[in-house]
Amino acid sequence: MFKQKGKKKKFKIWIIIIGLLLILLLGILAAVVKFEGEKPVMEIEPVPGYVGADTTITGKAIDRKSGIRKLQVVLRQNDRDELLLEQEYLSDAGEEKSPRHQVPFSIQIDTRQLKIDDGPASMQISAWDHSWRHRFEGNRADIEADFFIDTRPPDIEVLSTSHNIYQGGSGLVIYRLSEVCDISGVYVGDDFFPGRSGYYPDDDLYLAFIALASHHGRDTQMHVHAKDLAGNTSRRGFYYRVLGRSFKTDTINISDAFLNMKLSEFYAMDGWPADADMVAQFLFVNKTLREKNNAAILGLGPKSEPRIYWQNMFGRLPNSAQQAGFADHRLYRYNGEIIDEATHLGIDLASVQQAPVPAANAGRVVIADYIGIYGNTVIIDHGFGLFSLYSHLSKTMVASGDMVSKDDIIGHTGTSGWAGGDHLHFSMIVNHVFVNPVEWWDASWIKHNITDKLDSVASQQE
Repeated sequence: MFKQKGKKKKFKIWIIIIGLLLILLLGILAAVVKFEGEKPVMEIEPVPGYVGADTTITGKAIDRKSGIRKLQVVLRQNDRDELLLEQEYLSDAGEEKSPRHQVPFSIQIDTRQLKIDDGPASMQISAWDHSWRHRFEGNRADIEADFFIDTRPPDIEVLSTSHNIYQGGSGLVIYRLSEVCDISGVYVGDDFFPGRSGYYPDDDLYLAFIALASHHGRDTQMHVHAKDLAGNTSRRGFYYRVLGRSFKTDTINISDAFLNMKLSEFYAMDGWPADADMVAQFLFVNKTLREKNNAAILGLGPKSEPRIYWQNMFGRLPNSAQQAGFADHRLYRYNGEIIDEATHLGIDLASVQQAPVPAANAGRVVIADYIGIYGNTVIIDHGFGLFSLYSHLSKTMVASGDMVSKDDIIGHTGTSGWAGGDHLHFSMIVNHVFVNPVEWWDASWIKHNITDKLDSVASQQE
């Protein structure tokens, strides 16, 4: 009996010892967790080098172990500290019953409300976790960003005068900015034409070649727009006059012979409706492919170099007759019914078959390739967003990247693409808008609308 009581007593003692060891072990583990030494991590959107009158900066504080306990944001300028945010987060986070391992933040810097001056400033973002380290204050992480506060919109001075522009025509606006801007240029209705510096030694002077699309009305509004690096925006009006121009309408009869001859050229195009009838295939080429090709061509604007390669009037195909005009509205009739319509965005010139095609002016070749309805095509960048296009060529004589001079032979006329007979389709483009080439063939128009403005502003800088 006494032996049994002794065994029971020893067993109880061992149970107590094991329990105490478990409690001690759990305590040690808890202490190790609570005394973890890993700092929080902060992620913020790239802080701009310039901050405007009202700027929002976003980010998040992350702590995968004990969780975020506190977040603080302080704006500093000179000897002044402005507390923008101070928030504590309980370890037992409401209904979630768990630490906040990730805390997003959004900091609004309203410089007028805060009465902060323009000039250098910095923002310090600090985060603490729930660790028991540092006298139970937790591990702390700081991140600091320096920036310049700028609440003043840029000043715009329009230097060019007498902006007369025809529907479907081109123009030039020259202006000065008071500071470096992220975006600047001219709005013509909803079309934006970016300004570029580099023509004058003074980098504050900008050229914006503009265009009024043929379908835009005479009531189209125009102004110069600028947004500086801090996001402040300005606009400035200028004197202009929109002149009307009429465009003719043609009806083109589509024959089975034409479709049988031309449709086979497009069989390999993406999206080709192989099982459709010839009318549907015609519509694919004339509408879908046309839109895709035009988008690719007009997307070249940003690639234009900020220098003027060309001089004097642009040339046209020698000894050629005009077969179709710019902005002609075309109605396509098949079996007595109108099946489609389009606007002809160039001028068709016909000479002898496979006539040599000279470059209209000096520039850099940016495309020498096959482009859908345009067939074999060469596009030349003349600088500051001005391009010339030569299409339906039988062959090309240049490659992308080549520099060409005026009258250099770049190809030969042909019937490639959506062409019914041997001719050259010639277009002029200003940034992302097809414009009337006739203006660029006119030495008097170029003098009064382009070069006189360039020379006048240049003389003002001397």
